[in-house]
Amino acid sequence: MDKEPMDNDKEEDLKATEEAAAAAEAEEGTASTASQAEGSATAASQAEGFASAAPAAEKENAEQAPDLATLQAALAAEKDKNVRLYADFENFRRRMERERLETWARAEHDILAALLPVVDNFDRAMAQAGDDPFSEGVRMVHSSLIDFLAKREVTTIATVGEPFDTAIHEAVAYQPSPDAEEGIIIYETRRGYMVGQSVLRPASVIVSSGKPETK
Repeated sequence: MDKEPMDNDKEEDLKATEEAAAAAEAEEGTASTASQAEGSATAASQAEGFASAAPAAEKENAEQAPDLATLQAALAAEKDKNVRLYADFENFRRRMERERLETWARAEHDILAALLPVVDNFDRAMAQAGDDPFSEGVRMVHSSLIDFLAKREVTTIATVGEPFDTAIHEAVAYQPSPDAEEGIIIYETRRGYMVGQSVLRPASVIVSSGKPETK
């Protein structure tokens, strides 16, 4: 009689244990489901953050693009400026070189022109020179002076028998000539000189006015 109530108690204890285990398992399942839901929410939040960050990065890149274009334009402008500056410098250098040569040529022209009256005097002295030692010294100086002029490309201007040319001749008189046509030089009164292609001093000449009139 006493053994049967004891068996009932054991059965009740076992049933209570099973119910407790089931409740614990249900609670654990609920917690796991909540945790999975929380993880899904976090992943969704991260995905949303990435999705919102992508347009921001694209916008930032788009804002940086005009800066690159501006830099390229500035670089092109500086290159153009440097090219223009170099061209201006080259023009300046050429102009200075041309002016230097022109200044030198004018100075040389003036010095050579100043020597011509000395040459004229020596020419007149040579016309009267004899065979004495003094005359020989005059010839030596005259020869040295002519050599000096020749080394600097100084040449005499052709006159007698040549057509009169206002560019290189200076007419001091016109007179009839039985041997020369009108406009032909018949006499030289002062020798003319050129240096290179430039007239150093025009030749002074008398020009034929044509055949003399016959009565």
